[in-house]
Amino acid sequence: MKDTVKSLKVGLLVLAFAAYAAAASAAMAAQPSKNGRSVKDILAQCELAFSGSVENIEYVLSEPTGPDGVRIPHTFVTYRVDEVLAGEAANGWVTLRFVGGLDPETMRYMSSSRTPLFDLGDHDILFVQGNTKKMCPLVGDRKGRLRVIDGQLYSETGRSVLLNKDGSLKYGSRYQLEEVETTTIEGRTFVTQKRGPKTKSLPSKAVKAAELKAMAKKLAKGLKPKKAVVNADPAVAFAGPAGTPSPPPVW
Repeated sequence: MKDTVKSLKVGLLVLAFAAYAAAASAAMAAQPSKNGRSVKDILAQCELAFSGSVENIEYVLSEPTGPDGVRIPHTFVTYRVDEVLAGEAANGWVTLRFVGGLDPETMRYMSSSRTPLFDLGDHDILFVQGNTKKMCPLVGDRKGRLRVIDGQLYSETGRSVLLNKDGSLKYGSRYQLEEVETTTIEGRTFVTQKRGPKTKSLPSKAVKAAELKAMAKKLAKGLKPKKAVVNADPAVAFAGPAGTPSPPPVW
């Protein structure tokens, strides 16, 4: 039986960091505008672009940043890399660290509107930037993750990804996709997004993953190589972001 995500223990903790607001404004440049966003520009900002599948998810608390600091849950997501589009992925595996996730001590789940939700087996195309440094190590935050579902691409919220003739991406309609609408935490499946009156049924006209991957690999050849992506290690202690989370919402 599916639950709403807010029923996980006492509910969601909403992320509220002042420092994050400044970083978020910088990420806006990579978000789709009315005319779309350039694939070449996205590649120019990332250290690694790849397609792969989620093999492991681990939740770890950060170390407090000061005497009044708190330990913040982070999610470590390990991908098996199927195909590198730009950059390098040593050994065919990449572990990314995202702020938010399940607090193993309180069993509360902290979510962020700019951080994706992951499930084992998810197949995605990701544009990685600032792993272990940024709260969301993707170009444009969660917009740097494209979900691959039945060979086509969708946004984190289930909108079809469309490819313009000029090589830019834009979003289309939102579709009914169980992979987007639910997530599994500690063996329980939660509804994270309800279907609205404008949510459409498949099939869609979303761009095929193979088409975007071929374009990205071609464009990446003309870009200046960047430093290899840094892998996150859940066994190594790390400091959390400055600030404190807001209290749980009242449902």
